[in-house]
Amino acid sequence: MYLNTQKLKTMMIIDEESAKALKEKFANEMKREVKLKVFLDEEEKIGGSKQFIEQFLRELKEISEGKINFEIYKRDSEEAKKYGVDKAPTILIDPDNSYKIVYLGLPLGEEAWAFIDTIVQVSKDESLLTNKSKEKLNQLKEEREILVFVTPTCPYCPYQVLLANNVAIEARGKVKSVCIEVLEFPELADKFEVNAVPHNVINNVTSSVGVQPEEKFVDDVVRGG
Repeated sequence: MYLNTQKLKTMMIIDEESAKALKEKFANEMKREVKLKVFLDEEEKIGGSKQFIEQFLRELKEISEGKINFEIYKRDSEEAKKYGVDKAPTILIDPDNSYKIVYLGLPLGEEAWAFIDTIVQVSKDESLLTNKSKEKLNQLKEEREILVFVTPTCPYCPYQVLLANNVAIEARGKVKSVCIEVLEFPELADKFEVNAVPHNVINNVTSSVGVQPEEKFVDDVVRGG
């Protein structure tokens, strides 16, 4: 599924064929409700992120028959302070269940399917990692923060984001996974000298560029960079 804000000029963001497939996926795979917390700037132009994300999430809520739910807050709200949010748009996936999975920027284009697959896995409270990777992460004592820089048109980025998110699912509360859309947050891309995506940062140090094999990436996370 490839999402584009141009569809706001017509009707639904999620086309009929994709909606039918998602409805079946959510019915068969989701085990419980997943709540999203969304933080947006108050003033935005028509067709901007606020309009897009509200419509997109309403459609996901309807298609999932309420298994995907969401709350929208202002970037300067008390709820934003509670979760340490200082940028918009920011999406937190199931933070009240101790998950630290963050999207800085909207899950547009190629990123949409990884965003949805992440929600499904969170609803199961289990990752897609191998047993070997799970054992390594279960021994992790210190917290880790993963940043994955992406662009909406990159066909490889969703695979790396989904891997990072699965690490955060497996090491719930210990590993924070942040997907950062380069075009929306160029200042962060400049800070980490991002020239190609996916660009992976662990604990503020660039660890790799490109999609990583699971075993290597988990080793990088456990090592701390």
